[in-house]
Amino acid sequence: MNGRWSGYTIVPYTIAYANELVTDPIGFVPYAGRMRLAYLPSRPDDWVDPYAGRLGSVGGILRARIHDLRDRPDRRGPAQMRKLNTLRQWRSMDRLLCQVCGDTATDPHSGLIPWAVTSTVFERTGPDSGRTNAPPTCWSCIPKAVAECPMLRRDSALFTVTTVRPAGVLADLYRPGVAHEPKPAGHNVFVAWDDFRYHRCALAVAQVVELHGMRPTAP
Repeated sequence: MNGRWSGYTIVPYTIAYANELVTDPIGFVPYAGRMRLAYLPSRPDDWVDPYAGRLGSVGGILRARIHDLRDRPDRRGPAQMRKLNTLRQWRSMDRLLCQVCGDTATDPHSGLIPWAVTSTVFERTGPDSGRTNAPPTCWSCIPKAVAECPMLRRDSALFTVTTVRPAGVLADLYRPGVAHEPKPAGHNVFVAWDDFRYHRCALAVAQVVELHGMRPTAP
């Protein structure tokens, strides 16, 4: 849920705060005989790579840096309702945490995962599957989210999901310019984990997962 949250009574878990945002420089640097996008200077944990060690891997995808100060209200600054915190969005996908409250989203009784999506963050991939960059929303938070999020009120669908698989990332793409200076080549482009040709030039801003066993349900 990346839209306007005007009037929201809590700041959703995945939303960034002003002092979490990072503007560290990026550039193209040599790697394995070619050039790849990197922070300057870089750190080993800058890249994410579920294909590490497998044939075709090119060293992963550069993930956008951001601080995690949600538990530090004295330092985090005001909420930036149009910006996601990439780390918390990623954590929500990996651990199936509610994007609103940050607690476990999986229903403890049925084992199903409630998932609210809008057309702007969801792409159907099969009769009961689809890709999204929006993390799940727990049953407790769905009524509040629908009532207070303009995007969900205008255009939303609610599903239960049985399984979730990593699919790729949403990324800003760059190409090398003069002196390896990065030049924008695409914004919020889906890059699959097995589409290695784009990994070297991508800056991942959100994780994308594929939902399976989707069944429509009422709020």
